[in-house]
Amino acid sequence: MRLEDRIDRRRNGRTHHRIVHDLSVLNPTAHLTEPIGRGQLLERLLDHLDPVFEGGIPTHGYLHGPKGAGKSAVVTALFQHLPRVGPSPHGAIHTTTRTSGRPRTSFCYVDAREASTPFGLLHATLDSLTESEIPSQGIGVEPLRDRLVETLSYNHHAVVAVDHVAEPRTYAAHEAIDMLASVSPHVSVLAVGRDPPSVVDSSVNTIAVPEYDRHTLVDILVERASDGIARSALDHESTTEIATWADGDAHDGLSALYGAATLAADSDASIIEPSHVVAGIEAVPDDSCSLGRVLALPETRQRVLREFVHFNADERESVTAATAALAHAPSVDLSTATIKRVLYELSDTGVVRRVADEDSIDGPGRPATRPVPNFPTLVFRHLFDADR
Repeated sequence: MRLEDRIDRRRNGRTHHRIVHDLSVLNPTAHLTEPIGRGQLLERLLDHLDPVFEGGIPTHGYLHGPKGAGKSAVVTALFQHLPRVGPSPHGAIHTTTRTSGRPRTSFCYVDAREASTPFGLLHATLDSLTESEIPSQGIGVEPLRDRLVETLSYNHHAVVAVDHVAEPRTYAAHEAIDMLASVSPHVSVLAVGRDPPSVVDSSVNTIAVPEYDRHTLVDILVERASDGIARSALDHESTTEIATWADGDAHDGLSALYGAATLAADSDASIIEPSHVVAGIEAVPDDSCSLGRVLALPETRQRVLREFVHFNADERESVTAATAALAHAPSVDLSTATIKRVLYELSDTGVVRRVADEDSIDGPGRPATRPVPNFPTLVFRHLFDADR
């Protein structure tokens, strides 16, 4: 945050006594330009990318670790900074003349959630490498491959980070690598995902990311809170409680803090009270789906979920009950059959969880299940409403 922004925040805070200054800072899907507590990982990634500084191209890589471990935060920050690295006596990233012997290297970040097909991956990569507009319709995969072949050459290398591989509706790490490596020898792929590297080729450099320790997670929450909420609104005990509960998962920790902050603001409280913290934690399911996956869903799916998070126990008694309730929601313009199909689809991909009905467990046959949100509901509700 810039110095003038910090001064304005204090001035406005004195005038309006607001507990929340900038909720976007607490957004678990947003990342800081300078990641906290990941210096060693940044060094390992720079070691992996070191051939670039000598005019070469790195081997393919696979960065893997659990949800909320900061993988995306580190990769996005690093790839934002690398294009600004200037020439050095030993190597150059932006030398463009072939006579220099050092090619230009472009750094591209692709989110597989947004580019979930081979066409999407090639299109997003090409779009990052060229200034001309790349059509998204009326063109096939082969023309995109041809354009990439023309774009990448001895004089122009590319390092492409493909984030969120091996999630529902995306491709595996080795598939992302194979799709781009088959196009040109002048491209290096850094796949980013959660799964252990069981199927990637042995030539791929694998980098493991551990979960955050509790002290580092506290630092992350404190840093975000210092820019997002009023000074002294969050005490150390509450921060520690959230970090301990999150158990190394920054996504869940920030989601709980975001939810607690919104509840405190809605109640006109002067601080984030213990009851707000408890409610913020309770709004984040155990082993929850990442909010980034939810926000990458089509608009129609998000509207279904926006209504779904407000349902009471009776309306979530079963998929049939939820379908009937959604069919009467003004914002859900879908047929009953489509709504039911969407709920099953969201269940299959882990966005909605189907929980066994305890009252039917002892009965004959399979126990009945009821659908419940499997993502941080308070954060999703606020982000969805703020974006519309």
